[in-house]
Amino acid sequence: MIIYGSRPVHIKTVECNHITCQNCDTKGPILLSIFRKHAHVFWIPLFPIGKTGGSECMNCKNVLEPKEMPQDLRQEYDLLKADARGPIWQFSGLLLILVVIIWANFQSAADTKEEREYLANPQIGDVYQTKSESNNYSTMIITDIDADTIYMCFNDYETNKVTGIYKIDIPENYPDSSFGMLHADIVALYDEDKIIDIKRHSTP
Repeated sequence: MIIYGSRPVHIKTVECNHITCQNCDTKGPILLSIFRKHAHVFWIPLFPIGKTGGSECMNCKNVLEPKEMPQDLRQEYDLLKADARGPIWQFSGLLLILVVIIWANFQSAADTKEEREYLANPQIGDVYQTKSESNNYSTMIITDIDADTIYMCFNDYETNKVTGIYKIDIPENYPDSSFGMLHADIVALYDEDKIIDIKRHSTP
């Protein structure tokens, strides 16, 4: 279950002593407070979504929302709100997301470089994860290499989820028969995203 929502954080309070409370007719002190809301997921702050606040008379404890404030008090509130700056940690979720994106891109580039090396220098036992036209997934394993020809053995099983490939990539699912493919044709399949990943096993 994803827990999400918004929370206010107090960022500033000032005391106004020159304004008369419209409720008790007492001149100050009136507290003006500003809060900044932020969206959160699992209580991790993502980004600010606006500021709000209110006033409280310290004599009669009357609390007003901005829309209820008399003009002179509202002017003080608006000035305070414009000047108030919230804590930087309210952006920490965005920073975390940015770090994850950078790491994912770096990891993807590293994986692609490794796969290109495997393509250029195939070995017996390499497993190619494949995607079919019907969006099912399977594997084929290199059983022999002869000059520019690579001999493959198709997995007898397939799965409809890429995360399920590891379940079918087991020795007993590969038959004894194999077929030959030109190295260039295998590279083409990779370029066409029909081979989606390459795993290097020590033995077939």
